[in-house]
Formats: sequence, C-alpha cells, structure tokens
Amino acid sequence: MPITIYPFPPQLEYSPYVRALYAQFGDEFHIDQRSPRISIWRMMFGRHARVWHIHFFDAIIQRPSKFITWMRSTGWIMLLMFLRWRGVTLVWTVHNAEPHECYHPDIARRTVHHTIKQCHTVITHHYATRTYLNDHYPHNTPIQIIPHGHAKHPFGPLPSRRTARQQLGFDNDTPVFLYLGMIRRYKGIELLIDAMELLPHVHLIVAGHPADRAYLSELHHMTARRINVTLRPRFLPDNEAGVYLAACNALVLPYRNITTSGMLVAAQAAGVVCIVPNLPSLLEQVKDGETGFVYHADHVNSLVNALERAMAHPNTTHLQRQAQQSLANHTWEQIAKQYMELFVSLQQKRSS
Repeated sequence: MPITIYPFPPQLEYSPYVRALYAQFGDEFHIDQRSPRISIWRMMFGRHARVWHIHFFDAIIQRPSKFITWMRSTGWIMLLMFLRWRGVTLVWTVHNAEPHECYHPDIARRTVHHTIKQCHTVITHHYATRTYLNDHYPHNTPIQIIPHGHAKHPFGPLPSRRTARQQLGFDNDTPVFLYLGMIRRYKGIELLIDAMELLPHVHLIVAGHPADRAYLSELHHMTARRINVTLRPRFLPDNEAGVYLAACNALVLPYRNITTSGMLVAAQAAGVVCIVPNLPSLLEQVKDGETGFVYHADHVNSLVNALERAMAHPNTTHLQRQAQQSLANHTWEQIAKQYMELFVSLQQKRSS
C-alpha cells in the first residue's frame, strides 16, 4: 500500500513549491491535497501509512489578538501531539523559521519550539538554518538538509534583453534593476528605493503580489516623486515575470531577514545575476563576485556599491553560468528523490 503524503497547506497560491515537488513523486506515494478539514480527519482515524508534511503554519496561528494567537498556537501543538499519538509521521520543511508577520514573537518562539519537538524529522534548505534551529530551540529531533528545488527553465525561455526592454518601454542603455516577489515588510524594499536616490541614472522596478497593503502604501508614498522607480504591485505569471527578469541588469533581493528564498533559486536557475545581503542562508547560495553580488545587510551605501559593481562587471555571463552550475543537482526531480527516500526510511523505522 502506498505511503500517503498530506501536504500542509495542500496548495500555495503564489509559489510553485508544493505542486512542483509532489509532481515528481513515484507510484509508491499517494499525495492527498484535499482540504485540511478532510485530510486531518483521515490522518486521525486512518490506519494506512501517513505522513503529514508541513510547509507553512504561521499564517493560521499569528493574529493581532494575543489571546487568539495563544489559543490557536495551543490548538496547533495539541493537534500535533494527537496525530503523533495516532501514528502519523510528522515532517516539517522549514521555509520560515519565524512567521512573516509576527505579532507576538514570544508565542511564535514557543510554538516553533514545540513543533520541532513533536516532529519526527525537520528539513531545512540550508546549513545556516539548521544551526539557527539548534542554537535557539534545544531539541532531539533529527534535522536534515534538502535544498530548495527548481525547474530547469523556471520562467520558460527568456527573451533577449533588448526584446524584453522594448516590451516594458525601456531603452537598451539605461541600467535597470528589479525586485520581484511578495511585497512584505521584512523584504526591505525601502532600502532599495533609498539606494535609487544615490543612483539617479538607474531605474528600479518593484514587482510582485502585495501581501502587506499598509507596507505597499508606504512604498507608494516613498516613490511618489521618484521618476526612476516603477511599482508593479501585482502577481506576475511566469511568462510575464520572465520578461522582467530578462530586462534587468540584476535581480536585487534586499531582505532584512530570510530563511529561504525560492525567488533567488529560481532566478539563478534562469541565469539571472542576483544581488543579496550577507545573511547566512543567502551566503550559501551567492558567492560575491563569483555567482552574484553581496552587500552588508541594511547598509544603503554597501547596496549602492554592489549595484555599481554589477553594472561595471565585465563578464556577467560567467556569473550567470557559475550560479546555474551551483544548482545543477537541485532540480525538482533530484530534490523529490531525496524526499521520497526520507519518507520511506521514516516509515520503515516506524514499522520496525
């Protein structure tokens, strides 16, 4: 009988991660992506081999009300305890070590700690994340490293830079930098906008789904009189995102903190030069001057310097190829194989 995997959440609206990962699983697995109300019931009372593969849970717990957040967090931990008691294998892939919108950090920390302790295995994409979890949350749960996967052509065939710029209305000589991804406060986009004041000859495009409307309003206010900043606050499908990526000199991801950046992986796999801050997990993916450019986090002058180095670099094609080569073993097929081997191993241990 196949092992049944219950992803949580069953789908991700603005990320291909869940769909792309499980599409590679073999016949020895059954992927149940029905509503959690159905899947949790089946996990509770089923007798088949069951794996609850958790990806994100912070959005269902954190609320402005501290009491409601505490109640939801308590309910979450009790659910994990009950499912474990019922023989469900619990695995958490840590995309975020802390919630994106963290209203109550003390409750979030306790919830993360208890979640790790209840899981049979925790997966991180980077060694830095594993170190962080071990340092901040004492536990005995095994933590394994499985990198973030990517498609061989994440955005489809990219047009030439000239063609892409013609479609977007830019000439071929103006340096263009891009931020692409969810618009959230921790992404640090305002630092990138501040850098444009020091680079008036450069144009910045900020594009992506606005998950934080209050933050988006602040960005609109910041850019109201900036003629070299364009906001495109909407989700871009892959083919349209590919045009923006092809048009830019480099993708800039000015995160203040980050556990994993799927956008960085996809952009590098697509052959786009990336500029990132010197946060531990990002340093495992971008080597300054070798596979991209790195600046000191939250330092606008350092960011400006990185932008200038990207514009002046004599052979960015080499950087692109080096970045792609560093991800050569991280295709969805290869990553799914690691997950399948892990799930089979866990099930064998549980049944022995």
